[in-house]
Amino acid sequence: MRGTGILSLFCVLAAAAAAAAPAGAEARSAKMHGARAVSLLPEQVRWSGHDRGIVDRGKAVSLAVDGGDAGWSFDYLSLRSSRDGDVDCCASGDHFSDHQAGLRAWHAVGDGDTVGLRADIGKAGRRSMSPAVLPAKSTAGYASAQVTWDHRGQWSVSTGWFRQGGWGGRQMDLDVIRMGNGEPAAARGVRAALRMNLSDGGDDARTWLMLEAREGRRAVGAGTGMRHASDVGFTLTSMF
Repeated sequence: MRGTGILSLFCVLAAAAAAAAPAGAEARSAKMHGARAVSLLPEQVRWSGHDRGIVDRGKAVSLAVDGGDAGWSFDYLSLRSSRDGDVDCCASGDHFSDHQAGLRAWHAVGDGDTVGLRADIGKAGRRSMSPAVLPAKSTAGYASAQVTWDHRGQWSVSTGWFRQGGWGGRQMDLDVIRMGNGEPAAARGVRAALRMNLSDGGDDARTWLMLEAREGRRAVGAGTGMRHASDVGFTLTSMF
């Protein structure tokens, strides 16, 4: 995937749309640290345990236009690890960064129900100083598109397409470096998920339960390419 060029074009188009937005547009931004930053990792991507353990800082920016019963928004997300030496996990030089841009459109279809369409594209970069491999940098792009039915912020059902880069299907030496840097396996296919709000926070809910199913192809070993894969799983997310 040509992550850098496509992401740059995506941001330029979104900036043009923002410039033409009506006066009622609302801009928001938020910064998060620690576990709250980890919770911003996009659900469509299979992140590695290394990624989840090293992410420490996040920034989310959005421009939203709400017409009452319909609207759209542009979102930009930036996640990264602490600077080298800030914390013990990064003292060895390991580093993670992720940048994502997304467009969303929604429309009310009933009393408290909305249907939404969303497209995202992003790129994650990693650097490892692990003694298991030579110091190296690697990048991998990802993209997704999905449709979601949301009921009053209490539960939502979504389905769509996703694709992510990572190790698998490349030369063995490159795959070993990517694995050593903590990258997850490359994957692509379709995804369906049911998310339930277990708290009373609405958009600011702190506890979610998700049932997710994926069908497609995924790398299963270094240099082995993509193979058929089916996955079903539960995820409980809670912020303290």
